[in-house]
Amino acid sequence: MVNKRKAFIRNNAKTIAFLLVYIVFIYLKVTNLDNYYFYDGKVTGLYKVVKSHSTGARGSVLIGREIPEIEYYKNNDTIKCDQGDLRLVSNFEVNEKIKVLEDKDNNYETKIYSLFYYWIDFNELILFLFAFLFILGFIKNFI
Repeated sequence: MVNKRKAFIRNNAKTIAFLLVYIVFIYLKVTNLDNYYFYDGKVTGLYKVVKSHSTGARGSVLIGREIPEIEYYKNNDTIKCDQGDLRLVSNFEVNEKIKVLEDKDNNYETKIYSLFYYWIDFNELILFLFAFLFILGFIKNFI
C-alpha cells in the first residue's frame, strides 16, 4: 500500500507540487483581502509610457504600456490616482467600472481589484515558481 502511494506521488509530482503551491497562494491572497477597504470606482483615463532600452550594437528597443488613471468614491469624496506599477497586462478602457482596494493602514496605497493588478504580481509569481520547484525537487528526491 505504501509503495503504491509513493509511486502515485512520484508519477504525479508536478501536479501535486502545483496544487500544493496553488492552494497556499490562493489562501494567502484571500486572507490578505481583510487588509483592504473596497470602493467603487472607474477608469478616467489611460496614458502611455514609453521607455527606450539599449540593446548594444543593435540599437534600442521601445517598451510601452498604458497606465490607468482611476477615481473612486469614499465618504462622498472623489479620490483620483494612477496605477503606475509595472504589470503584465493593462487591459482597461476609459469609463470602465472597477473595484478599488485601499489599504486599511495606508490610505495612499490603492490597488485595482482585477486579475493582473491584485491576483497576479511579478514578485509573487517568482515566489510561486520557486516554491513549486522546491516542492517538486523534494518529491522527486525524498519520496
